[in-house]
Amino acid sequence: MRKFGFTALVSFLFLLASCMNMGGSSGEDGAIRVALPGSGSRGAYTLSKKNAKTYKVALLLDGENLKTQTSEAGGADIVFDELEPATYTVQVEAYDTNDVLLARKSETIKVTAGETAECSIALKLFASSILDSGYILWKYSYTDYTNYFEGFSSISENTDVTSTSISDNSTSFAEDTDGNKYVMILNYDDNHYYIKSTSNITSEISTDNLFPFINLFPFQDSLYYDDSAAVLWAGLYSYDENKDTNTICFSKIKELDSNGRTPKDSDFSIPFDDSDFCSFAIQGSVLYLSYKQKEIYYLQRATITEKTDGTFAVSKVGSAKSVSDLGVSGAITDVAILYDGTVYVLVSNVGNSSGDSEDSFNYNYALSNTMYSRGALLKIQSTDSGFEVVDTLGWTGSSRQIAPVGDAIYGGESLKPLTAYIPSLSENSKKFYGPRRFVAIKPKEIAIADCGANFVMPNCNKSQNGKRFDHNRVVTVSLSSFAISVVTELKNIKFSNLTLDGSGISGGYINAIGCEDKNNDKIEEQ
Repeated sequence: MRKFGFTALVSFLFLLASCMNMGGSSGEDGAIRVALPGSGSRGAYTLSKKNAKTYKVALLLDGENLKTQTSEAGGADIVFDELEPATYTVQVEAYDTNDVLLARKSETIKVTAGETAECSIALKLFASSILDSGYILWKYSYTDYTNYFEGFSSISENTDVTSTSISDNSTSFAEDTDGNKYVMILNYDDNHYYIKSTSNITSEISTDNLFPFINLFPFQDSLYYDDSAAVLWAGLYSYDENKDTNTICFSKIKELDSNGRTPKDSDFSIPFDDSDFCSFAIQGSVLYLSYKQKEIYYLQRATITEKTDGTFAVSKVGSAKSVSDLGVSGAITDVAILYDGTVYVLVSNVGNSSGDSEDSFNYNYALSNTMYSRGALLKIQSTDSGFEVVDTLGWTGSSRQIAPVGDAIYGGESLKPLTAYIPSLSENSKKFYGPRRFVAIKPKEIAIADCGANFVMPNCNKSQNGKRFDHNRVVTVSLSSFAISVVTELKNIKFSNLTLDGSGISGGYINAIGCEDKNNDKIEEQ
């Protein structure tokens, strides 16, 4: 999977040979000989064991697994014999020394009586470390209220996005396996959306010779690259005034200036009132779609198939599940399908209620206030009836009290403790503040842009104001242990415009009489 979306992966391409029927079998049965990278005399590429140690090769007929064989990297060919003439599917999976799945590839092979079908499998294996691949990060600008994007080979706390990067009207990014980058942009001159391809993400955007999406509106995260099929997808929707509905439209992008790819309405609609399409992920015919209806976010699994006229049918698999059905709350901000079929979903809850995702906090000195800044990474598994959550990482499910220190008074009121559904300082390396996007995805690791806030109340013993402390981080999650492994706090980048409004506040500070020192630049647990 490669999207954001923002994903940047490094791949190595191994031997690719077509399957063909050769002599060698006898009688009415046939056989299949599978040549793997580094195996047998036809191994055109010597595979390093640090990349892949073991191959598992499955033989399938009409979707049923007939037999599975295992081979070490560099070992002998795998042979399936005594096969009746038919068209079979061979599926190869590559695993590393820790039995982490690195790649999966399938080939369709026709078996003829008395012959052996020879087949070599092409695999794309990914680099072993996420730092070997690139990141694409973005920075919110307070001066022109836009996002600026930039690619990086590695990141640190001092990483910054320059003003020369793609900006203004960009809404979504994707990157293919060849390193080509794509952006969905709005041209304010004609008010149409376009997809721009650029190998240099800092290139100037122009819509010359590009094909516009007319009367169509992009998802919040509108581009997704399915590297299992080498297809760039665009997700948009149209408004049907007769039915008062929003209807999704999907398009496979092959030529950016092709007039023949205009997406048309599918058969998936939601009522227009207070609705929006958010993000999606596609792998082959598998579709996961997130949308919002009456301020509640939903996740739907579906099957997407292309019709003869080039449009797409979307068939639901099971019922949609709300974020509360998934065991969390807030907004679904990103969806990804890895090539092993596992689905990962980001949920962010930032604001004053359990459903908030607007990045704004409201404070009233005379009231009891509750703040939310939390999120989760969900691991999703497909089932016959739809899907289920198999694991949840980084979620803050209970509240804590953040109390003022000393005699904190404002407007004649004693300030009350703040109820916070926010990770404590000691938990910030284990939990999320508000995950936004996958910024890199590897077989072993996922990197996530995480943005939220923590709070301290006034400390009158030190004459210090209360304060909102923003967190803009890249959080790396190990997929083998499903745990946060690395947190990189970014000093120069803000992913979103977090705000604190209300009464008894000034800017990002919470006021109390006699507490006017705003130099408290360090969070202290209260």
